[in-house]
Amino acid sequence: MIQFVVKDSVKKINRSLILKEILQSGPCTKIELSEKFNLTFQTVGNVIKELEDADLIENVGYGKSSGGRPPILYNMNWSSVYVISLAIEVEQITVGIVDLKGTVIDEELIMINSTNFIESVIELIDRVINHSNINHEKIAGIGVSAPGPLDLVDGKVLTPPNLKGIANIDIQKKLEEKYNIPVVLERDANAFALAEQWFNKSELNENILYVYNDQGLGGGMIINSRIHRGIGNSAGEIGHMVIDIDGPRCNCGNFGCLEALSSGIAIRRKVEEGIKRGFNSSLNEYYLKNDRVPSIDMIIEHANEDDELANSVLKEAERYLGLGITNVMNLFSPDKIVFGGSVIALYPEMIEAVELIAKQRAFSPSSQQTRFIKSKFINHSNVIGGAAVIQQVLFDNPEAIINEKSE
Repeated sequence: MIQFVVKDSVKKINRSLILKEILQSGPCTKIELSEKFNLTFQTVGNVIKELEDADLIENVGYGKSSGGRPPILYNMNWSSVYVISLAIEVEQITVGIVDLKGTVIDEELIMINSTNFIESVIELIDRVINHSNINHEKIAGIGVSAPGPLDLVDGKVLTPPNLKGIANIDIQKKLEEKYNIPVVLERDANAFALAEQWFNKSELNENILYVYNDQGLGGGMIINSRIHRGIGNSAGEIGHMVIDIDGPRCNCGNFGCLEALSSGIAIRRKVEEGIKRGFNSSLNEYYLKNDRVPSIDMIIEHANEDDELANSVLKEAERYLGLGITNVMNLFSPDKIVFGGSVIALYPEMIEAVELIAKQRAFSPSSQQTRFIKSKFINHSNVIGGAAVIQQVLFDNPEAIINEKSE
């Protein structure tokens, strides 16, 4: 079994710089990498050799000569390593196999079964591995993304407020015992932030806030190319900032949290309240006929048809999210804010509205430079996020693959 031992070091930082440049801009020569990052030719050469030994990169030909022998071009060896991504969400579990480019090779999902949770996860992973026809020896690890709170030391999913029946799941140990490969657990929004850094066009020195607006609402922060965790891995939990002290009760038990005001759960709750109060809406008939709250996509569809209730609820969610982002900008001042999740996928107009509110209210003039963008992986952020989790550790520690191959 590959053992990952991750330590911060200059070598690790240099490796990340070189790997990401090859990943996003390759093929590259050693001299190009040396000049771009102001590293000695010897330093670049040592990292290149290490990455070649791990089969992460390969010689793909020669560049243009400026006199003397033409320089060797290096690019990612895209088919050398694959990772399994396991995304635990409020209602479903998704498993995918992803390559180094961030391409989803295969993907399947099931609804959560809290009674036989681990068993159903293993069954789904087995099904995806077998269906992909990928050599098991090329699978470097399993990246797991899940709502917090998590115990990253022991690899446990603790008590996520929106996951009913799921508590203290020892998922890392169970999966490592089953598959004999490394398993890395990460909070979902942190995983999605990592995906933006590794698989999108982001510089390693960019500070990123990832806003995940789905059924719940969370955030992940990347500072100096690393997840900012804080004590207990709780940094970035923007969904549980208190925005309205007299606001509705959140699933976490507090009152007036941003999640209780602007998430998918909040939007559906507000629509239900409006219908029960007799608000004239085109959604009334569906609610009375089916005895359940309309889905987010139905609410947005009716808002686009000028339904007053749906429109007012969405506008209120925009305002609250704009206020929450204002607070984060004043505290964090990120280079860019990336929005993902099902609410954003269905209602991307929310980004523009939030940006307008946040930039009007933010204290620092430099906040005007912050970029607000929609995630590139809006339809696969869950799977790409889990892949980024294990890939970050893999890229930090490719000698683990070298050691494994030499055994």
